[in-house]
Amino acid sequence: MTSLKSPAAITEALRRELGDAAEDVQRTYSDLHTWMINKGENPRREIGLSESTAENYLDRLDQLHRFSITYFDPDDPTKIEDEHADALLLMIDRAEITKQRGKNKGEEYGESTKRKFADTLGCYFRWQYYEGAMDYEWEPKINFSDEKGESAYRFTYRELGLLFEEAESYGALPSYYDTPVDEREKIDGLVAQRLGIPKEDVTRNDWLHADWSGKVHSMVAVGFDAGLAPIEIGNAETHWYDPKSNTLKIPTEFACKEREKEEVGLSDRSGDVLSEWFQERRHLEKYDGSNKIWLNREGNPYQSGSLCNLLRNLCEETGIKTDDRKIVWYSLRQTMGRNVTAEGELSEANDQLRHERYETTQEAYNQTPVEKLQLRLNETQRKAEKAAADPEYNPFAEEVDATSSTATTNTQPAQETNETTAAVSKTNGGGLHIDAVISDTTEARVDITRQILQDGTEE
Repeated sequence: MTSLKSPAAITEALRRELGDAAEDVQRTYSDLHTWMINKGENPRREIGLSESTAENYLDRLDQLHRFSITYFDPDDPTKIEDEHADALLLMIDRAEITKQRGKNKGEEYGESTKRKFADTLGCYFRWQYYEGAMDYEWEPKINFSDEKGESAYRFTYRELGLLFEEAESYGALPSYYDTPVDEREKIDGLVAQRLGIPKEDVTRNDWLHADWSGKVHSMVAVGFDAGLAPIEIGNAETHWYDPKSNTLKIPTEFACKEREKEEVGLSDRSGDVLSEWFQERRHLEKYDGSNKIWLNREGNPYQSGSLCNLLRNLCEETGIKTDDRKIVWYSLRQTMGRNVTAEGELSEANDQLRHERYETTQEAYNQTPVEKLQLRLNETQRKAEKAAADPEYNPFAEEVDATSSTATTNTQPAQETNETTAAVSKTNGGGLHIDAVISDTTEARVDITRQILQDGTEE
C-alpha cells in the first residue's frame, strides 16, 4: 500500500461558500484523497492513483464544488449532486462557465480541460458508489477528448439576418394601455430592472423609455463585425470607437489574446447602431462615471455565460434551432470569419479576426458557406441534365466560352465618346490644348488619356 501524504486543504474560497459546513467537507476530501491513493485507478483491483494525480483531482473538485454552490444553491452544499454535475459539464461545454482567472479570464476552457473536469467528477462519484453512498455508477452525459472539440455553430446567411432583426427589437414591451392592470405590475418589475429604478416609481413614461433599447442590437452587430470575444465585450470602452473612421480599436492588453493587430473596421449599419446606443446610454444612470460600452442589468460588465444565454434566447425568439448545436457567443465571430473569407480575400479575414498568421485563418475559417455550396450543386445538376439530353454537350465549354468573352471585352479598345472626340489639339507652339467637359466615368477618363498620349507622341 502506498504511503499517504496529508491531503491538500480545501481552498479558502470554498470555505467561505460552505461556512459552518467547511470542516465536514474537509473530512470528505480527506477520505476521498485516501481512497484515490489506494483504489482510485482500479477499485476492484485496489490500484491507486499517483499523489500528483490525486491532488489535481482535488483541486478541480474544489473548483467544481464552488461552481455547484454558485449556480445551483443546493440544499446540501457539502456534496455535488449527480444532476448538478451533468448540468455543470453542459455549462462548461457551452462556455457559460469559463476560465476564472489569469490573462485568459472569461475565455472558454479547452477540450482537454473539459475532459479533466469530467474525469474529476467521474472519480468523485465512483468513490461514492464503491463506498456505498450511491447505488449506481454515474456516467457523464457529455464525453470529451483531448482532440479538437466541436466548433461553435456558424449561422447561415438567413439565420444571421434573422438574428440582426430580432436583436433590433429584442425585449419590446406591450402597449401600456392594452395591458391589463394585473399584468402591468409584472411588467413594471421588468421596466424597473431595465432602468435601474424602484418598481413603485415606475410610470407610463418609463414604459416608453424602457420599450426599446439599442444595447442588445449594438452588442450583436458590433460583436459580429469586430469578432469580439466575450471578455472583449466586457472590457469594451467608449474610446475604442472612432466614429470618423468607423473603426474599433481593441487594445492588446484588453483583448482575449495578445494580438499585434488592434484595429478593425465596422459596417455602416453597425456604426450607426453603435452611435445611436452611445446617445441612449448617456441618459442611463448606471453608466454615470463608467466608460464601459455595455453593462448588464446589475451594472456589471457582461460575462461569457450571460452572452451565450442572450444569443440562444435571440435564436429561440426568431425560430433558429438550438438543439444539438453549439450556439455560443463565439458563433458570431466564427460566422463573420467564414463569410469574409468566402466573400473576400484571406488577408481581409485575417485582419478583421486580428490573426497574426495567415495559416490560422486558413485552417479555422476557410469553410464555404452552405448557400454557396448549394448554388454550385444546382449548377452541377443543371449541367448533368443538359449533358444527358445532348451527347455532344461539354459542361466545361461554357466556362471556356465565358472566359473568352470576358477576355475579348477587356482587351477590345474602347471607342472614343462624343464628348472627348477631338478634345485634344496642338497649339502653334507645339503644346497641347484640351477643351472638353469630361464625365466622371472610367471610359471617358481612358479616352481623354489616350488622346493626350497619342497627340503628345506624334511628331
